[in-house]
Amino acid sequence: MIPKVKKRISKREDKIFFTREAKYDFMKHWSVIRRWAVINYELKSSADLDMLMFLYSEHLFSRKQFDRYANHMSWDRFRFDRLLRDGFIRKFREKRWGEALLYEVSQKGKKMISTIYRKMLGFEALPESPRRNKVFKRTAPFSHKVLSIAVKDANRDIKERRQRPSLE
Repeated sequence: MIPKVKKRISKREDKIFFTREAKYDFMKHWSVIRRWAVINYELKSSADLDMLMFLYSEHLFSRKQFDRYANHMSWDRFRFDRLLRDGFIRKFREKRWGEALLYEVSQKGKKMISTIYRKMLGFEALPESPRRNKVFKRTAPFSHKVLSIAVKDANRDIKERRQRPSLE
């Protein structure tokens, strides 16, 4: 037996939606900027970038403080040694009697993080030349090619946002 199907005719009324302009939207392209930074600065993972972002605001830190924050992210036993070896953090002072060995984010790390902040706030766009962005190289893998499309979309959005006058 075949069931009968009833047609429902509904009269749709136009609804009015009220939307508010977002006050803060600089995190919109965070995933694209994060992946760009990990690739171009040759970090092992985005957890390394998260760690450097945290340490940037700490100014001076000890190995104990580093390990305490590292408990909140994916476990990597060699993260501290790798960041020190690659030049993202450096020794601030040696260990002396009564004083702990202190570290700080190096000039290389500070420059990277300030560049990321400028890109997030929309002051500058992500580079689209293969010389300045490894994502756009001819020999880049497929995942980089997909990211290059996202970079172009983010740059287009940032450019439009700069041209729109703000309501404030």
